[in-house]
Amino acid sequence: MALGVLDIVLLTLSVLASAAIGVYYGVKGLRSTPLEYMLGGRSMKPLPLALSMMVGTVSAITIMGNAGEMYAYGTQLWMMDVGIVLALVIVAKVFIPIMHPLHMVSLYEYVERRFKSKWLRQATVVLQLLGGYIFIGFLLYPPSIALQAFTGLPIIANISIIGVTCTLYSAFGGVKAVVYADVFQSLVMIAGVLAIVIQGSTMIGGLDVVWDINYHNHRIEFLNLNLDPYQRHSLWLCVILGFFFTLGTYGVNQSQTQRYFSTGSVTQAQWVLYYAAMGMVFLRALIHLSGLVIYAHFKDCDPLTAPNSIPDPSTVVVKYVLQILTQIPGLTGLFVAAVYAAVLSSISTQLNSMTALLWEDFLKVLPVFKNWSEVKVGGLQKVLVFAAGVLGIVLGLAVSQLGWSFLRALFAINGALSGPLIGLFLTAVYLPWVNIKGASTGFVVSIFLNLWLAFGQLTQPKAPFLPLSRDNCTTPDPVIVTTAEPLNITTIITPTNQTTLAPETTVSDEEMMHPIYSLSYCLNSLWGTLFCIIVAIIVTAVTGANTPEDVEEKLIAPKSWVLFQRSLTLQAKEFFHKKVLRKPSISREENEVKESELDTKDPLQAPVPNNKDDVESRGAV
Repeated sequence: MALGVLDIVLLTLSVLASAAIGVYYGVKGLRSTPLEYMLGGRSMKPLPLALSMMVGTVSAITIMGNAGEMYAYGTQLWMMDVGIVLALVIVAKVFIPIMHPLHMVSLYEYVERRFKSKWLRQATVVLQLLGGYIFIGFLLYPPSIALQAFTGLPIIANISIIGVTCTLYSAFGGVKAVVYADVFQSLVMIAGVLAIVIQGSTMIGGLDVVWDINYHNHRIEFLNLNLDPYQRHSLWLCVILGFFFTLGTYGVNQSQTQRYFSTGSVTQAQWVLYYAAMGMVFLRALIHLSGLVIYAHFKDCDPLTAPNSIPDPSTVVVKYVLQILTQIPGLTGLFVAAVYAAVLSSISTQLNSMTALLWEDFLKVLPVFKNWSEVKVGGLQKVLVFAAGVLGIVLGLAVSQLGWSFLRALFAINGALSGPLIGLFLTAVYLPWVNIKGASTGFVVSIFLNLWLAFGQLTQPKAPFLPLSRDNCTTPDPVIVTTAEPLNITTIITPTNQTTLAPETTVSDEEMMHPIYSLSYCLNSLWGTLFCIIVAIIVTAVTGANTPEDVEEKLIAPKSWVLFQRSLTLQAKEFFHKKVLRKPSISREENEVKESELDTKDPLQAPVPNNKDDVESRGAV
């Protein structure tokens, strides 16, 4: 075990503090109503909600994965933050003014009201629930591998400890426990990442030296303006990735929208996102800097290309902490506490939001719960959170048996599923002409197309790392050479001096398969969004568009509603009235008023026609 006494004390205090917050709000809200349990009575303050929103998406996988990305592939992914900020502003300016005044608990109630379709609402909820439960298992497994190296506990024990802790405080304390535990955990996460940045850069000579080392080893790249969609990363691809990732996470996902639904006004809800944007950029910058610090340390003795090592960049964080932070008592414990905090915050967010969906979208309408008191319903919701936590632990244990290959598939599939949901909501908000047939067809078709694309991308070889070196390793590593089959003879050669660069992957025509599978994964959500919108428009054009009487005005973006009222169909009718029939165009309401006035007036007192046209028109009547 790599933890000393002080490390164990810090880690234990961190986990106990999160549990204590849950116990406090659980005791305080024993008789809380469903609204208080799920949304804090819609009276929560923006800043703690923003911190909760920030750490709810920055998981332990983000800490390890993004740092590893900077190490192995360079800083281009950092530009993803530009897309994140742009999308957060759009969600604040467009989505919140429409969604928040509806006073919803479940975001997908909007889908039912906009398209007048119960089944489409439930389809979106089922998609979210399946993704959420699997995501919990995904969140539990990778960090447990890292924690095994630090704590000495087996993976099963780490999964169980994390799962039980966040399940208990989420179940007993409700959204307030989750939010305020997230506030504490955000501070722990920042401190843990800062430990790497400060200690590592100090040992090397400062952040300027770290930056210089990375620059001269081709890690610093921000303005790759190449428009090629087949490259892994570029400025445009990363901005698109960040933009659609944020729309999918903060705009159309219950786990995050539930945070700003917990405020009392539209303005407060918008400030939740503005605060979250600032916090997100800061925390992600620290994580990215930690990856550069780690590269500066390993630049001449890379652990990824060592024999029998796992060629996954996220593992370099663990190796760095074991080598460097263990030299100072307490720092390793602080980092491990940050990993625990990141896992706890992400899972508790999922548990709370999935319970809200289960109750609002499926259970609330059942006759058996019709006469239940609010306190009794609140108790049921606690049971649902607990059951979801137990299921998440089971899924985490199941994922641990599948290995790292499963993680790549899950990343691809989750990214593929967010695009259709974004497309459905953008269609609902901006295209009031689209009817239920168009929306549901576009949603279903885009899911299948995006999944097909995601599974096809999994057949492609992994992108090679930037150059890595083992020139200055103290002990030369044996080179393992294996002959071609069927002899399968292995020879071990130990050199006196050895240089290892990043493995260059040679891709044959058979491996490339269909060119569409080689498109950058950054575009997956964009394709899903476009598939959904285009198919929805085409099907609506065939089956007949909505009219203003079919849609509630408050469910549509204001400028789209103005265009909707002056649609092409209505303008064509008006043109026909004025230019062909030579009659003034009047609204339905005005016409009804005039007809009622004619019915109530005495025919003998009708005004004398002034011209020939009036006589002919009255004769026609």
